[in-house]
Amino acid sequence: MPEGDGPSILVVCAHPDDECLGAGGAIAVHANAGIPVDVLCLTGNDTRNRELKDAAHVLGVRHMYCSFREDFDVDESLKREVVDAILLSRPEIVITHSPMDYNRAHVTCSHLVDEAVEWASHVTLYPDAHRVKRVYHMEINSLHSRPQVMLDIGAVYGRVVKALRKHISQMDRAGGYYLKFYDARTALRGVQSGCDRAEAFRIVLPEHAGPFYPKNATSRLV
Repeated sequence: MPEGDGPSILVVCAHPDDECLGAGGAIAVHANAGIPVDVLCLTGNDTRNRELKDAAHVLGVRHMYCSFREDFDVDESLKREVVDAILLSRPEIVITHSPMDYNRAHVTCSHLVDEAVEWASHVTLYPDAHRVKRVYHMEINSLHSRPQVMLDIGAVYGRVVKALRKHISQMDRAGGYYLKFYDARTALRGVQSGCDRAEAFRIVLPEHAGPFYPKNATSRLV
């Protein structure tokens, strides 16, 4: 069943822990404000999905959509899975990976979201078509050279760290790298945006390829 008509956010990530590293602060900030946030993760296994659900609970995620695939089994065949999540969550905003990321699975996930956002809004394909207003690209290890949005996450930083620590299998494997990098990156973005901690994003507007989308036209730009 589709969700309600209020604003919501869908985070689409390639791997368990990406939701924390790239948008943990954004998830917690909006959950605190009463704005529902759902997460779709395209890969996972029993252990990592259990950790993902624990982390999502800490952050305040509404619905967690898990998958069972190896880390790099992210390809074009998953586009329908992303479309289905969009039609279920009906978000105003989708947060996902940057196409400039170093990780191949992250890049593929970003391209999948671009296509899924268009197809989910196509009324000739789906009677319950839904138009996403904006896509936000998050940072993981690759930093945006010119982010357009800096989100103040100072009030929820400790909560995100607590959520990150739920990803025990990854935190142990990386020897503390992810926690250190998230600490350094959010501190840097905080300095740049005049607050204690921040997450940075690039914004992409969905494209239009014809008169097939709901709310496709506008009478003014401001």
